[in-house]
Amino acid sequence: MQALKYFLISMRPKQWVKNVFIFAPMIFSLHMFQAGYVWRSLLAFLLFCLVTGSMYVFNDVLDRDKDRLHPQKKDRPIASGALAVRAALPAASVLLVGVLLAIWRFDRDFFLIVAFYVALNTAYSLLLKSVVIVDIMVIAAGFVLRVMIGGVVNRIVLYPWILISTFLLAIFLALIKRRQELIKVQGLQGGPLTRHTLRSYNVSLLDQMISIATATTLISYIMYVLSPDVQQKFHTGKLFYTVPFVIFGIYRYLFLAYSKGEGESPSDIIYSDLPFTLNIVLWVSVFILLVSR
Repeated sequence: MQALKYFLISMRPKQWVKNVFIFAPMIFSLHMFQAGYVWRSLLAFLLFCLVTGSMYVFNDVLDRDKDRLHPQKKDRPIASGALAVRAALPAASVLLVGVLLAIWRFDRDFFLIVAFYVALNTAYSLLLKSVVIVDIMVIAAGFVLRVMIGGVVNRIVLYPWILISTFLLAIFLALIKRRQELIKVQGLQGGPLTRHTLRSYNVSLLDQMISIATATTLISYIMYVLSPDVQQKFHTGKLFYTVPFVIFGIYRYLFLAYSKGEGESPSDIIYSDLPFTLNIVLWVSVFILLVSR
């Protein structure tokens, strides 16, 4: 039972909040009150959580030596030795294969996206995480794939601007994560860099990239709500009223990162910062209210 406990911890359930992007197509197409859409989205969410959990275990196995040098990651079950590699690796492999078979039976398009996600993340763990800028783009692509999953399982058409907005928002989050990691490592006074790409980044460069990501994310969302196709689909030209919520959310995140030193784990901010979480709820609520009138 102790091994099972540590295996579940290694699957990082707190990180599964990222997978709520799967629900976005259902919510913003106003199908969230239809049982069939809810069921398929929920099942896709649960299955994908098991996929991402398995990938986290694989990543921890590969990075166990580096994680032992990190002030927080050294306490992870695999890095600390609480969960043996000879137990974690077979268990994660069996779980992943079983989930992939279930996804194949559930929806073939969903399976193709997940197969690409697994391949991309395997390449990331083995090589791409060491390639500067590419590491950021791979992380961002994972969020786009989550949105695409939510679209294919319910056969919902996804507009290009929402995919672009998701990609740019994910880049914004990943850049802040890298910045906070770099600052923390620099604060260790010459401690070892546990992530290879941190050698290629510096705070000044990341700040400039974050500024660009902030601007392009806001612009892409504004383009989305002003898109004639989107306005025609939702029968309203008032979606621009949701823009202030997006601006507040991004600025609040920047405040937490630059003034409070947070941002290394986006999921922690969602769980801990009430204004940020409340803003997300209000943004979704206002969006739904505008398109349902």
